[in-house]
Amino acid sequence: VMNDIITTMFNKKFMEELFKPQELYSKKALRTVYDRLAHASIMRLNQASMDKLYDLMTMAFKYQVLLCPRPKDILLVTFNHLDAIKDFIRDSPGILNQVDETFRQLIETYSCVSAGEFQLIRQTLLIFFQDMHIRVSIFLKDKVQNSNGRFVLPISGPVPWGTEVPGLIRIYNHNGDEVKRTEFKTDGNYVTPQREGSFDLYGDRVLKLGTNMYSVSRPVETHMSGSSKNLASHAKENIVPNPLAKEELNFLARLLGGLEVKKPGGSETGFRLNLFTTDEEEEHAALTRPEELSYKVINIEATQEPARRAELSRILGELEVAEPRPASAGKGEDLLALMDGL
Repeated sequence: VMNDIITTMFNKKFMEELFKPQELYSKKALRTVYDRLAHASIMRLNQASMDKLYDLMTMAFKYQVLLCPRPKDILLVTFNHLDAIKDFIRDSPGILNQVDETFRQLIETYSCVSAGEFQLIRQTLLIFFQDMHIRVSIFLKDKVQNSNGRFVLPISGPVPWGTEVPGLIRIYNHNGDEVKRTEFKTDGNYVTPQREGSFDLYGDRVLKLGTNMYSVSRPVETHMSGSSKNLASHAKENIVPNPLAKEELNFLARLLGGLEVKKPGGSETGFRLNLFTTDEEEEHAALTRPEELSYKVINIEATQEPARRAELSRILGELEVAEPRPASAGKGEDLLALMDGL
């Protein structure tokens, strides 16, 4: 299952689309891509478990971006993600090569990006997630999230690399010469970092954000926070039509064209992943979740549009699969069915 999901996620065509300069797309488009990636193997999740998994993913990512000591460290968080992924597939050299190629693309693309541009990237990501305040038990227990779903910024620990521990004010004259120093007391217990994290293909990232949150075994739950009224107002964007919806769907058609959704066949009966303790708890969560907060998808009929069918056929012809798979007679139909489900 992990091999299938990682192979799909790091598909060459998929990565090429992601690395193209583009506007940030909507929450609806992100959820659609996430659904397809999560179901790229024989594993299946029903709506309630999928919602819970997505909520956990978005809040964990928001936490990591928010607590980055400096904007450039977003790249170190990403490298921590990729390092962990490489551990999953260390016995599959073909897939490992796909991940390493993405690694190299990240280094090549972002090695020359300025601190100001990284700050813009960080602000853009935080604006995207600013209305999401879902409580996660692992964060609540570690005291990094308040009961209202907002994260707590630490006032202790290492300061960003390249900066000094706060507590000193330097005063300069018009020639740039230091003429006076004033010290002040801080409430936090700050320390100077010993070294900078490695931005190379292999190395010590130093930063722990983006590493395994489950290194200590504990249950994880997500809860809706705040009043339903406030959350419902934020969720209305899923109902109001997006004027750029057509362009987004065309983008997703290209993006998802390179993804192969594996369906159980032959001796593989497939299995269902339940993120709740029991099936009854999962069913209850699906029934009690406010309708306006459920993640909706747009239904389009791609089979009736010759241009779209031709585009999908072209993409299918370009699809490169790293490892040989048994031939499936219904491959083309599966791809069109995938697009019908958007």
